[in-house]
Order: sequence, then C-alpha cells, then structure tokens
Amino acid sequence: MRKLILAGALLALTSPAFGQAATNVSGNECWNAGQGPGGPSTGALCINLVRNGQAFTTFSGSGAFTTVATQANSTMMWTGTAPTTWTITLPNPAFDGEIVEVGTDTTLTTNVTVQAATTPQNQTMAATFTSQTVSAGSSAEFRFSYTSLKWWRMR
Repeated sequence: MRKLILAGALLALTSPAFGQAATNVSGNECWNAGQGPGGPSTGALCINLVRNGQAFTTFSGSGAFTTVATQANSTMMWTGTAPTTWTITLPNPAFDGEIVEVGTDTTLTTNVTVQAATTPQNQTMAATFTSQTVSAGSSAEFRFSYTSLKWWRMR
C-alpha cells in the first residue's frame, strides 16, 4: 500500500493528468515513509534523497568564509572575488552515497579546505583537502560511505 502511495505522490508531481507538473521542486517536499506494507513509520522521506539531488547554492564575499553543508544543500559554488579562505564542513549526519560538490567561477588559490564533521556521526576524510586550489570552471566532489563513516574524494 505504501508503495502505491509513494508512486501516486511521484505521479502527482510529474503527471499533467493530475494538474500542473511540478517543474521547480526545492528538494524539501517530503512524505511519511514506512518499512514495507504495514510496517512502522521511519519518518519523512524527502524528494532530494529519492533523486540524490543537491540544492545549488552560490556564495560570494571577502575575507575568511565558512560554510556548513546540509543534506538538502550540498552543491556549493563560489562566484566573484576570491575569499582569503573558504572552509566547508561536510553534512553530518550524512546518508550513504551522499554527494557534496564544491566549485567556482574564480580561481581560489590555496585557500579551500573541506573537512568532515564529528558530531553526531564520527566522520572522517579518506584524504585531507586542506588549503587546496580550485581553478575557475572546475570543482571537487566528495561522496560519503555510511559503512565507514568516511568522505571520499571522487574528483
């Protein structure tokens, strides 16, 4: 039954037969999810997790800049004049396979640090990413492994 409800909710978001198709979902649209037919509710399931999507957010400013990524906001792009430093803390808690991307339209020379958070999950980085250069038009991507509680750099 819950699968039918989930399928109906997704169909309602995408099918003209149910009215206007949703063309700009924020990722915060959620519904109750359960553990199979008749199972207990496991809480809310949001569309950004279903589609493995990340909200796209741009940042700009000057001086030292700090960003804390969340599950719903994990594509971060710098635009304009480079800051003196940009420190990004990865989402915590994070879900298995979660992707965080950091990019720029301005070369950020030796001033980008990406770090794992330790609370509530004791997360680590597979390799450090400290005082790194991210060139204009490029990005770095990190993916989370829940079994090891570790962020891996993918590119």
